[in-house]
Amino acid sequence: MLCGVTDLVAKLLSAAAAARTIKAFWQSAAHTFSERWGGARVRLSYAGLREAGTVLAGHGTTGPPRESEWVDPQGRRVQLAVETDPDLPLPGLAEIACRLGAMVALRLGLERDRRLGTFLMELSRWLLAAPERDLMLRYTMQSVMNLVEAQGAYVALREPAGGAGEGSTLRVVTAIGTGVEMHGLELPLEASVTGRVVRTGQPVNTENILAEPDSYTPADLSRTARAAMIVPLNTSSGVAGAAGVIRYMQLGAQEPPPPFGLVELHYFTAVAAHIAGGLELTQAVTATREAATRAAAMVNGSPLPLALVNSVGRVQQLNEAGRRVFGLSEVGEALGHTIEALGLSSSGTSFADVLAAAARAAPWHGRVVIVQPSGDRRICDCTTTVLSGLGSDDVLVALYDRTDELRAQRELIAREQLATVGEIASGVAHEVNNPLAAIRMEAELLKRATRDPDTDAAASTIVREVDRAARIVRSLLRLARRGDTDPVRVQLNELVRDVAEIRQRVLRSDNVELRTELDMAAPPILGLGQELQQVVINLVTNAEHAVRAAGPGMIQLTTKAREGWVRFTVEDSGPGVAPEIRNRIFDPFFTTKGPDEGTGLGLSICQRVVAEVGGRIWLEDSEALGGAKFVVELPAAPERVESTTIG
Repeated sequence: MLCGVTDLVAKLLSAAAAARTIKAFWQSAAHTFSERWGGARVRLSYAGLREAGTVLAGHGTTGPPRESEWVDPQGRRVQLAVETDPDLPLPGLAEIACRLGAMVALRLGLERDRRLGTFLMELSRWLLAAPERDLMLRYTMQSVMNLVEAQGAYVALREPAGGAGEGSTLRVVTAIGTGVEMHGLELPLEASVTGRVVRTGQPVNTENILAEPDSYTPADLSRTARAAMIVPLNTSSGVAGAAGVIRYMQLGAQEPPPPFGLVELHYFTAVAAHIAGGLELTQAVTATREAATRAAAMVNGSPLPLALVNSVGRVQQLNEAGRRVFGLSEVGEALGHTIEALGLSSSGTSFADVLAAAARAAPWHGRVVIVQPSGDRRICDCTTTVLSGLGSDDVLVALYDRTDELRAQRELIAREQLATVGEIASGVAHEVNNPLAAIRMEAELLKRATRDPDTDAAASTIVREVDRAARIVRSLLRLARRGDTDPVRVQLNELVRDVAEIRQRVLRSDNVELRTELDMAAPPILGLGQELQQVVINLVTNAEHAVRAAGPGMIQLTTKAREGWVRFTVEDSGPGVAPEIRNRIFDPFFTTKGPDEGTGLGLSICQRVVAEVGGRIWLEDSEALGGAKFVVELPAAPERVESTTIG
């Protein structure tokens, strides 16, 4: 007999381990008992803490039924009836079955708790992604319905009345499973179970929702609905609605589905809190997106070019005015690229340094150059502002296109240039080329006719000096000729040499020495030759004015190649620039000269011309000569790329 009990218990243990539901375990237990007694009719009735029922196994009748009942201290009850004369004690088997049933219920409860806990964590991560409302509700309710073994689920939300305020009805916005027929249904707030939950803020757990006093069951709602859990969706602004899960009568079932337990209600309430938070989050995201859409429309409608870049200068957003100033056919062409790669360059420093400076201090203001894909150059005033007030390290780049304004100023520059050229040419005789040609011809004839070495040497000196004078005249003519309208490659050394050639003799008579130190390895720069000549002339003219007032003096012109740049400096031995006016020397019409000596536009013109080519100009003290030192840095012209034909 002991061996028979052991075998039977082993089979019951296997059935308990394999069971996925309480009912499945009791069915397996009944079949195991029936097989043990040769297929005899077996009836097992069980009543646990959450479920109860009766299962049958076997067939036929070989004798009067034998019955036994076991009740454990927690109130679980098992009745075992077999229609045969059993060879094993029924009370002991009923106890074993009851205890195994309790173990199965405990295991299934723990597994359900684990699944619910895992689901809550997954739901939290899902809600942080701020999905679209209906997708979030459908995913959540489908998962809850499966976890609590329900057949239908729904979510009803308050519906505004007349477009304003809280309404008196609820609308089912999500319905799945057997409850899908409820989708779109209106539930009265004052006359439905769901409405009661929303009004009171208290959950409802009922064995039969149709038996509730305020049950609302229109014709299209299934009459097979039974057990239901309905919980409120509490948000920071009040109860926004309710969520429910329902168990239905199954086809052919004799007994109603079991009610939901207290643990399931607690879990569903926790899930409802997540759903309410998700609703608030999706509403906030929707409102934020709408605000962003309005802001984007305002930005795109602005006539001011605006670009939003991240902390390293990659473009996040560009409005239509910005697209035009960068010469792009589509706004999307800028996204993901650095603003420098789109052709923007600031004077004297990389734009990445500009962004870093804007992040550390107040908004940065300066002049920038934009080279469009077509080669057209736009000169813009630029302001960069870090959006720290919005909790972001993104930078708003605002541009003001001054290209047309600067082009209009060229007429003023031309007039200033004519005045400067007139001042330089005042000591040069008109139509000097003809006398120079005659002198050179006579000197050549003299060289051929004489045999005296001294006379020959004197004639050679005359020829050499005449050639020098001719070069000066040619330099003067180059300065006065009409300038280029499109940027060209310009050798800065040639511009400096021309000005020095013209002014050296004149300055020497005023006891001023003009020295040059030219870096012959300096690369060309890209710009308008005539305007760059004007920069050299204006700076030299300022230096002349400074040293003439101080008696014997010196002016030093220097060019120096730097990595990607060419530096040009003009130093003088004059008194320098007083500290109190240094911040005004580049202002238009500011001058320290007399009324008849200057207009105050020279340095302002220099600053504009230098900025147009992407360079910068500033003032320093000259350590070598003791006076002022103006420094100009100009970007080197890109190397020409020769096209190659592959045949």
